[in-house]
Amino acid sequence: MKIRSMELTDYNPIKYLQINDMGNTIVIAGANGSGKTRLKDAIVATLQGNVLMNMVIESTRPEEEVEKYFNGKTININKGVKNAVLDNYINSRKYGAGRYVGSLVQIDSNRDVVKLSYSPVNWLGGDPDDEESAGNFYFSPFRNRWQDFVNYIHQKSAARDKKIAEAVKADPSKVGDEWLKKYPNPFDKYKDIFKKTLPGKELMDIDPAKPREFRYKDASGQELDFKSLSSGETEIIKILFDIARKDIRHSIVIVDEPDLHLHPTLTFQLIESLKSIGDHTNQFIFLTHSSDLITTYYSTGDVYFIDSIQDGTNQAHRLKDLVNEHQDLVPLIGQNIGLFAVGKKLVFVEGEDSSIDRLSYQKIAQTIDPEIRIIPAGSVLNIMTLNSIEEQIRKSIFGIELYMIRDRDGLEPTQVASLEKNGRIKILKRRHIENYFLDEEVLFKVAVKFYVTSKIPTLSQEVIKNGIMDIAKGSLGYNIYKNSKEYLIINHFLKAPSIKSLEKLSFDQIKSAIVAEIATNTEQLASGLTTPLVEKWLNKEEASLNAKLKNGQWINDYQGKYIFGKVCTDILKEDQIKVRHAYVDIALTDKPEAIKDIIDIFKGM
Repeated sequence: MKIRSMELTDYNPIKYLQINDMGNTIVIAGANGSGKTRLKDAIVATLQGNVLMNMVIESTRPEEEVEKYFNGKTININKGVKNAVLDNYINSRKYGAGRYVGSLVQIDSNRDVVKLSYSPVNWLGGDPDDEESAGNFYFSPFRNRWQDFVNYIHQKSAARDKKIAEAVKADPSKVGDEWLKKYPNPFDKYKDIFKKTLPGKELMDIDPAKPREFRYKDASGQELDFKSLSSGETEIIKILFDIARKDIRHSIVIVDEPDLHLHPTLTFQLIESLKSIGDHTNQFIFLTHSSDLITTYYSTGDVYFIDSIQDGTNQAHRLKDLVNEHQDLVPLIGQNIGLFAVGKKLVFVEGEDSSIDRLSYQKIAQTIDPEIRIIPAGSVLNIMTLNSIEEQIRKSIFGIELYMIRDRDGLEPTQVASLEKNGRIKILKRRHIENYFLDEEVLFKVAVKFYVTSKIPTLSQEVIKNGIMDIAKGSLGYNIYKNSKEYLIINHFLKAPSIKSLEKLSFDQIKSAIVAEIATNTEQLASGLTTPLVEKWLNKEEASLNAKLKNGQWINDYQGKYIFGKVCTDILKEDQIKVRHAYVDIALTDKPEAIKDIIDIFKGM
C-alpha cells in the first residue's frame, strides 16, 4: 500500500495542508516549528486507527485489491471517521519468517539508545523469525526496537546452531559444509551491510553464548567496540540493521530527520540503501531540515516545503510548482551553500535536466569514492566556464578537487582530446547519460520490479531489444535535426534553424527545411558557411547515421535522451525518472558493465 494523497486541517501549527499524487519517495522540508513532526504524527495516528486527517490509500499489489481487504484500488479515509476497511487490513498483517508486507514503518527522530542490556540466549528456544510477527511491529519507537534487535540476533544465531545440531543428528551422512550452506549465518547479512556502508571496516562475528556489544575491525586490522564509531556511522548502521531485520515490502516508511547527526554523504547512503529495500515497492516519506537533501532529490518532483503562513491556503508547496510569489524560497532552501565543506572532490555535471542527472551520477559515484560530491551546473556553457577557471578556484580553496562531466554531444575526437587535456573535464564516451540507460537486460529487470510484466504479459527482454531498435530507426529525422544544431553551434558558433512539427515531417523534408532556413539567413551566418556546404554535411551525416544503425555504433552516437524517453513511454509505459533511478540501482548490482564508462570516469578521479 501507499499514500496517494493526504489533507490535514487545524492541527497546529498546520492550518491547512494538502499533498496529491504522491510518488514513492517524498521529501518534506520546512523550518523548525513549521509542522513537519506534527504532520508525521498525524499520518502515523491515522494509519493506526486514530483518524486525524483525510487520506487516500492506494494498493500496490493485486492481493490488496480483493474483497477481503481494499475491495478495489483505493481506500478513502475521512478525518474523524473510523475506517473499518483500513483497520481490518492493518490488523490482518501477521507475518512469519521475518516478513513484513503492507503496513507502516516508523523511524522517529529520537534515535538515542540508552545502555543496552543483554539477555542470555535460550538454547532450547526456537528461531524468533519462525514466530508470527504482528503488523504493528514497526509502530514502536526506534530506541526500543534497537534494544530488541541486539537480543534478537544473538537468539537467532543460537537457534541456527540448534538447527544444525538437530540436522546433523538426524542425518549424520552429510558433511559440515552442506549443513552450513543450508543454515547460513544470520549475522552475515548485517556484516555485508556494515561493509558496504562503511568501506574499510569489517563487523566481527558474534558469539551467542556470550552476548555483548558488537565489535569491528578498522582498515588497519585493529579490533574496536561498536561505540567507537562516529555518531553518524552508528546511527546509519542501527537504522539499516533495524530495517533489514524483516523483508519490508509494499509498506509506508516514514523517517523523521534522516539527516540527524549525519554527514551529507552518509545521509545519501542511508536514503539510497533504504529505497533499495523491498525491490522499490515501499513508499518513503522523509521529513528533513537538510538543504542538501532538497537539492539532491529536487528532480523527483516530490519535494515539498511547509510554509509557516497560516492564511488558510495550502501550506505544502511542491518546489517544482512554486508560483511567482514563492520563487524566492527556491534558492533559500534548495541550494546548499556549504557544498564546499562536504568533500574533497566536487564534480559539476551539465545537462538540461542536471538536477535529475545529478542523482544518477551521485548513486554511481558513491560506489567508487564517498568523497565525491555531485553538483548540478546547468548548461554546457557553465561547465566550460568552470573549466576555464577551475585552477584558480582549486588553488584558493584548500583541499578541494574540482572536476566537470559533460555530454559528448557532437564533438569530434580531436575536440574531445583538447577539452580533456587538463584532466579536469571528463566527457562521456556516449552522446548523453541516457545512452547508458538502453541495456535491454537491465530494462527488463526494471520492468519486473515495477510489475510491468504483469500488465504487459508479452513483454520480454527480446521485445524490449527490438523495441529499442525500432525507436532508434524511427529517430533518424530527430537525430539529423539535433545533430545539425550541434554542428552549427560547435563549428560555426551559430544558433541552429528552428523547425516546427518535426515528428510529422519525413527525413528528406527535415533536411530541406534545414537548408531553406539557413539559406534565408545567410547574412547572419559565419563566413564560409554556404548552402552547398550544409547540404554536403547533411548527406554525409545521413549516411553516417544509417551506417551506425547497422554496425551498432548508434548506441553511442544517437540522441539517447529521445530514445530513452520513448522507451519509457512507449514500451515500459512508466515514468522516466522512476525508471532511471531503478535502472542505476539494478545496473550497479547486477550489470555494472552497462554503465562501465561512467564508473571508469569516477575511478579516474
